[in-house]
Amino acid sequence: MQKQSQVKVLVAGEVRGQFDALFKRVAAVNSKAGPFDMLICVGEFFGDDADANDQILTAKFEIPLQTYILGPCSSATAALFPKESAELAPNLTYLGRKGLLNTASGLSVAYLSGMEGETADQTHFDFDSVNGLLVPVKAGGGFIGVDLLLTSQWPAQVDNFAPNRPVGDVKSSELISKVAAGLKPRYHFAAIGPHYERAPYRNHRVLQEAAQHTTRFIGLASVGNAEKAKWLYAFNVTPMRQLSRSELTEQPPNASEFPYLQLLTSLIIKEREMNQRAGKDKPQFFFDMSEPVEDNVDRGGKRRNRGDREGDEGAKRPPQPCWFCLSSPEVEKHLVVAVSDCCYLAMAKGGLNHKHALILPVGHIQSVVAAPEEVRADIDRFKRALGQMFASTGECCVFFERNYRTQHLQIQVVPAPIDCQMGLKNAFLNLAEMRGFELSVLAEDQELWEVVNEGCPYFFVELPDGTRLFTRQMKNFPLQFGREVMASGGVLNIPEKVDWRACSIDKKVEEQLTKAFQKSFAQYDFTEDDDE
Repeated sequence: MQKQSQVKVLVAGEVRGQFDALFKRVAAVNSKAGPFDMLICVGEFFGDDADANDQILTAKFEIPLQTYILGPCSSATAALFPKESAELAPNLTYLGRKGLLNTASGLSVAYLSGMEGETADQTHFDFDSVNGLLVPVKAGGGFIGVDLLLTSQWPAQVDNFAPNRPVGDVKSSELISKVAAGLKPRYHFAAIGPHYERAPYRNHRVLQEAAQHTTRFIGLASVGNAEKAKWLYAFNVTPMRQLSRSELTEQPPNASEFPYLQLLTSLIIKEREMNQRAGKDKPQFFFDMSEPVEDNVDRGGKRRNRGDREGDEGAKRPPQPCWFCLSSPEVEKHLVVAVSDCCYLAMAKGGLNHKHALILPVGHIQSVVAAPEEVRADIDRFKRALGQMFASTGECCVFFERNYRTQHLQIQVVPAPIDCQMGLKNAFLNLAEMRGFELSVLAEDQELWEVVNEGCPYFFVELPDGTRLFTRQMKNFPLQFGREVMASGGVLNIPEKVDWRACSIDKKVEEQLTKAFQKSFAQYDFTEDDDE
């Protein structure tokens, strides 16, 4: 059992430009009961005052705590948000329209911005948005739920079977009920309504299914509301992957029944009719209350037996699962070189050369910044082993990561002749300047996760001489930038291979290259020592 550590979290309701009231209160609470690890704001963050909004975006307003916000709920503030997740100002991160954030502290946080609509746009989500959020999370085996779910709207019928009811009318969303049912959050926070803390509800049927954890729904009022209703919620939470099954599934005495079952039945009929009209295949649903629960809580990538890939390979899976989760049926396992506790080494699809490899986490983790310590340690072990292997053949290697328009952490490993080493730094800096952004040097005493906030896109490269470069300027970032540098004339001189799709080879050839790489790596393969 790994050591448990609690995360201290503050959650605020709709801010709507009330920045002074928000951050004064947060600073006071943080000073008295903190330090807190993060502040989360649900609902509309910006308001009608353009000057106040500008003070936030130009860093003229001090934000005392790392803050995460959801996207816009109306067209009035939509222009203030980029299309992708981004750091809007120091200590202020826009999470994005939908997704899953695995924090370095171990929390799994799912989020869905905006309001329910017939079609999706920057301020609305629809059936496809919700299904897209559910697919990558549920595609891999071992999914048991998330720690936090963040939405602006309330879920419909959340007060079914609850001993306490909200006061007043709430504009709720049936699709958010579907999300909550599928993701099984331990805490679900929403805004755009009154303050309401529902008694926890079960995610299983008593005496019919194995026990699962309960969900606590908390609706928060708007910041500085006239009724002085509660708009700031403080709590401590131990990440679910650090809990034993008995600890996670302990039922509070006031737990009530699952509130969404009847609603979900009607949603199945509604979505089936929509798909039939559109000529689509039958929908995928992830709220099945009869789904079996694993006896062992998933540890976010802890290895099981190598022959056991969690789940029936022949079972029908939802479309578009993550290609890189090792438990996913979409993983091309003939490319896998070695598997360690938390990470695995694989050959790159469409590699720049026959030794181009990838270091990836076994479980679904977005980036190095969001990775827990054990995953980072495993990555470093692979880096050291690969560095030694390439050095023995007169080569150096470059490691780079692009956390932008990706779902799963990928460390690209590209070897190059040793005589290229001296020119690599200038090659990266010069091409970055040509492409309109700046690469910064990471100081020796700094780590990437100390200068880049969780959830922010970035590019990071580590050179053979120890130089580490990064950028957070990801607007219109060239997706093939790392490959473009390595393929340039001063390095590998293979400009025709910048696009990986132009480098595809037959599967039999891929298998041969993987076996050859395994043979070369065997002497440095620490994963074999782990097995012993």
